[in-house]
Amino acid sequence: MSAAMQHLIDKDLIRDVMLRYARGVDRRDWALVRAAFFEDGHDDHADFKGTRDDFIAWVRQRHDAPGLLKSTHFLGNCLVEFASDNIAAVETYFFARLELAPQASEHRAMLDAKHAGSTHNSRVEVFGRYVDRFEKRDSEWRIARRRTVFDAIQSQLVDPAGNTLDPAWTLGRRDQDDPVFAARAEAGLG
Repeated sequence: MSAAMQHLIDKDLIRDVMLRYARGVDRRDWALVRAAFFEDGHDDHADFKGTRDDFIAWVRQRHDAPGLLKSTHFLGNCLVEFASDNIAAVETYFFARLELAPQASEHRAMLDAKHAGSTHNSRVEVFGRYVDRFEKRDSEWRIARRRTVFDAIQSQLVDPAGNTLDPAWTLGRRDQDDPVFAARAEAGLG
């Protein structure tokens, strides 16, 4: 196989890791998040700097706590630059939208201080980039080092009477009851 063809395959594998990471955080599938990083991986993420497992404990505490009602990560531009056959610098733009209830005090303190004392939910939109060092070990690409770069944050209070989704629609969930897991099981991927 040519080097160019291998790089195309490797880019797709790297992008797949990024997509699984986003699904893992949004669906609170911590094993999926863990699989995005090597065991000795490091993350520099807002107030957190440390190892993969410590990062997962930190983010899990915030996402499993009452009050983080919705989390959606949308990934955009993903530039993969190979330094060698086993090392790549990867910059992936992200947009994360979170809905926070008043009791989401840790998230509000970190991302939405201006509404920290409000009794209404707030919607926080974060724009940034994951700047990663990916490595290929034993034929598998994973994150070895991540720096989460924050470019902008905006927030607004949510009008409790408006912006509600019709309960008759198929609605997203932040757990294993999300429709993506039923679709995976129906396809034989459970």
